[in-house]
Amino acid sequence: MIIRPVLSAPLPSPIPTAAEAAANPALVAPAPASRPRRGAGALLGAGLLGSLLAPAAVAAAEGASEEAPPSAVPPSPAEAEAAVRAEAAHAAVATTVAPILQRAMDEDGRGAFGCVAIDPPVVLSENEALNLIEQEFAKAGVKLRDCYELTGYTRTVEDPEELKRRLFEGGLEKGGKPPKRKSERGSWVFDLATEDGSLLLEYLSTADHDKIADGNSGDFSTVTGYNFPKQVEHFRADLETRTKGAPITIGLFFDPLARESIWDKTAKKLVPRKSPSLAALPEEERQMLNWEKREELLQNDARELLREQVRFFLNWARREGKLPVVEP
Repeated sequence: MIIRPVLSAPLPSPIPTAAEAAANPALVAPAPASRPRRGAGALLGAGLLGSLLAPAAVAAAEGASEEAPPSAVPPSPAEAEAAVRAEAAHAAVATTVAPILQRAMDEDGRGAFGCVAIDPPVVLSENEALNLIEQEFAKAGVKLRDCYELTGYTRTVEDPEELKRRLFEGGLEKGGKPPKRKSERGSWVFDLATEDGSLLLEYLSTADHDKIADGNSGDFSTVTGYNFPKQVEHFRADLETRTKGAPITIGLFFDPLARESIWDKTAKKLVPRKSPSLAALPEEERQMLNWEKREELLQNDARELLREQVRFFLNWARREGKLPVVEP
């Protein structure tokens, strides 16, 4: 490289006069504000300093440190427990399924038809049952309307594909494991409701029995069996998964399936039932009754058994403040 002297240099721009500045203000306008860029020397110094100081000190030296966000503090055990209680309380407020008369759960709603059943139960028609329920609520001063669809809960059912696979593999014989279950969005159109929809009522008829839970238990025979208490408990568990939305109260009733005998859990056998209608007859006359007359008398028993379920609910709802206020 050959070093030569600088023989000439461009003249600097002349400074504008006062008259020129007045005529053209842009000549003396201030430069736009911006963060000053550091030169190479400053960057080199910062790098050298960074090799000696901690990162926080480097940030302070460059003037670029920012306030670090506070680290999240995990909740205390007491706070976590309070949150769980609050969530459970909210769920309880969102959906309340009323208790059911325990005597009905123990003795009613079970029966079978078909094959050689010698003590088949009688069945209440759905229209008659709903009229009966409306009558009992009218006595309590509560007006009901038809049909209210509820969504927002989770329904658990047997996986049909798993059921089919186990069926063809012979896995449903006695002692076999039950099919796996799956969850899906639940939806149910309740038979009756109050005007504001805060109280929903459902009468579970024989047509509803299999719709509540699985629709097909995997047992195939010439006998049709019913176990409403079992299905009601399943339905209750599904409905209680609704934890969001306006608070509602649900009342569930089921066909008593009145019959002349009941299952004694202790003795594990069928025992004669104290039928009010049949007990009022002399023994000889009762023994001579044909099935049509027995069915008629048992229908009377079924109506009274359903009324007991409804009255139990109404008494509970009054105590809990769940019934609408009746205007005088």
